[in-house]
Amino acid sequence: MINILITGCAGFIGRSLIKGLQNSNLIKKYYIYGIDNLSSSKLEQVPKKIRFIKGNCEDDITLKKLNNKKIQYILHFAGQSSNEKSFYNPLKDFNANLYSTLKLLEFYIKNNCKHFIYASSMSVYGATNNKPVSENFYCNPLSFYGNSKLASEKYIKLYEQKNVNSTILRLFNVYGPGQLLDSLDQGMIRIYLNQIYNNKKVVVKGSKNRFRDFVYIEDVINSIFKIMGNKKCYGKVFNIGTNKKTYVKNLLKILKNKTNIDFPIKYKRGTPGDQFGIYSNNKSIKKIVSLNFNYDLDSGLDNYINYINNNI
Repeated sequence: MINILITGCAGFIGRSLIKGLQNSNLIKKYYIYGIDNLSSSKLEQVPKKIRFIKGNCEDDITLKKLNNKKIQYILHFAGQSSNEKSFYNPLKDFNANLYSTLKLLEFYIKNNCKHFIYASSMSVYGATNNKPVSENFYCNPLSFYGNSKLASEKYIKLYEQKNVNSTILRLFNVYGPGQLLDSLDQGMIRIYLNQIYNNKKVVVKGSKNRFRDFVYIEDVINSIFKIMGNKKCYGKVFNIGTNKKTYVKNLLKILKNKTNIDFPIKYKRGTPGDQFGIYSNNKSIKKIVSLNFNYDLDSGLDNYINYINNNI
């Protein structure tokens, strides 16, 4: 048995990752521990059949509960994940993102873990041009959130000198089944669908000509499976995106068609720290782990909207 720690286990990606492990043959090899402070989720959203610890990753009292558990893999997906919210409380963002990462890196060393996988963000890049951004693009974040993620990456890189085997994932706009319509400040597709179903109208913060790279949750989970314990991925930074650019105005047209709801659209001033446009160059991960992104936006949205219709 391999003991694995997943932080943010009640969140969208954490829950999806655990579900994927439990539905695969891999679960025969793993025993899963999960940490979540339930600040943006509920207790009933914590997956079953795991050892759940409620708390903050940056708190010693939380991590002490894992002493002597022989954790081998740490998948750090907890944290504050909104550019906009990071401006309201930078200290909270610092603790949830950078300080929690530092504490987990120290835990890794003390417990002789084997692999540290970190969920970073496309926000580390800041302003980009009209080309797909690769991992060697100069990072100049526009938000406290992006800076806390980039600083965490830099700490991780320094801890590699202390024999930490790490892999950093720069996640683009992840969406799909399991992402609940319970937030208006993180996840563009989720935000718009929340407004469509609950308000029958959409308020867009920013230009309709902004663009994003939307990556389906199952493709994200498959990429993590290929990375876990893979020595070829030690010390690597990977973009997790589709290399496809979608404009906000086109996304809204697609959502009107797929939801069959003719909603009005109002445009407002953009939020602080928002990137105008960004999409990924994903050649690196596709080459190293022979990864295929199997879902385009059309099929991914079909699955997501079917999930929503069956759960509202």
